[in-house]
Amino acid sequence: MRCKWAVIILCLLMLTGCWSRRELNELLIVLGVGIDWEDGEYLISFQVVNPSEISAQKKGGDRPPSTLFQGRGKTMFEAARSLTAEAPRKVYMGHLQLYVISEKLARKGIKEFIDNSFRDNELRMDFNIVVARGTKAENILKLYTPLEKLSSHSMKQSLETSQKNWAPTAAITLDETLNKLSNPGYELALTGIQIIGDPQIGESKHNVESFLPPSRFRYSGIAAFKEDKLIGWLDQQESKGYTDITDNLDSTSIEVACGEHKYMGIEVTSSDTKLKTKIQNGLPEVNVQVRVEANIVDRPCIDVDLMDPATMKHLEEETKKIVQSNMEATVAHAKQIKSDIIGFGNQVGKEHPAYWEQVKDEWNDETFPKTKVHYDIQVFIRKTGTTGNTTMK
Repeated sequence: MRCKWAVIILCLLMLTGCWSRRELNELLIVLGVGIDWEDGEYLISFQVVNPSEISAQKKGGDRPPSTLFQGRGKTMFEAARSLTAEAPRKVYMGHLQLYVISEKLARKGIKEFIDNSFRDNELRMDFNIVVARGTKAENILKLYTPLEKLSSHSMKQSLETSQKNWAPTAAITLDETLNKLSNPGYELALTGIQIIGDPQIGESKHNVESFLPPSRFRYSGIAAFKEDKLIGWLDQQESKGYTDITDNLDSTSIEVACGEHKYMGIEVTSSDTKLKTKIQNGLPEVNVQVRVEANIVDRPCIDVDLMDPATMKHLEEETKKIVQSNMEATVAHAKQIKSDIIGFGNQVGKEHPAYWEQVKDEWNDETFPKTKVHYDIQVFIRKTGTTGNTTMK
């Protein structure tokens, strides 16, 4: 009997509750972080939730839905701790959704503060990282956005939606960033975000009181890195080619010319890309195999007969040319800046490890620009819409 009671008491001692718990009213819930470089120091901006302004039970007041707290320091840790001089609570990073890096800091290098983020045990690995293009990271987080009260959440949703439906954007998480910075044969690429209009107007609630906000964000281009430094930007065509050749394309639109200033609208509904490599005469060759399925969504040229199999074959060939042109533009730009953002080197390392050991140290500067690329693209147009040829004269 005594033994039984001893076991029960020991079990009760183990159930002492959440010893490390923290109440919500003791924390600042961080949704967005912006990192700038000013006067030789890190300027870190935390966008934190203002719970009383987003509560469903309470009507919003005059305060903004989120607040920005900032700190400076020679290290990220010092900058983060310095903001406690004005912040009433300790920051909590477990719900972080967006991490914005200024273009100035990205050109300087990002390994140091990315490493700092990785060491924080409260951080999850699924938040997105973007580069503030032509503006400070803090300006991005100060922006009032329509529909969504919390701008970081709005930007994260827009990034993920754009990647799935438009293509010139890539929703890269911390996990993927660390993977590309750590693995040889793969350089980092991050989506850029910019402000359209006057950033100062965007800081005011009046920004969302009109049908078209005078100041708004837009994802623009993909930032190409070498090692950990930003060295160039991909334009829209190259960005589309990047998401396609790296097998991150879900859906996008392609316009095929069918007359003077008229274009057939082609919707890509799926795209599957595979890379195969071989070594020929001491140099690698890459075969890019792409299978694309698409639908016709716009037919302004009424003389195009969608019921004719020859017409469909022609449209598939023209779509194939555009897909290949996008990829070729991406590869050409990557070779020009000598940065393998596509991951050819990583694929060579998997398939030809002995050869990779010989060329990995000079891959970006010497071998990658000489790599031959072949394209094997198949395009299948599955649907022409519910009406086929239009009945309108």
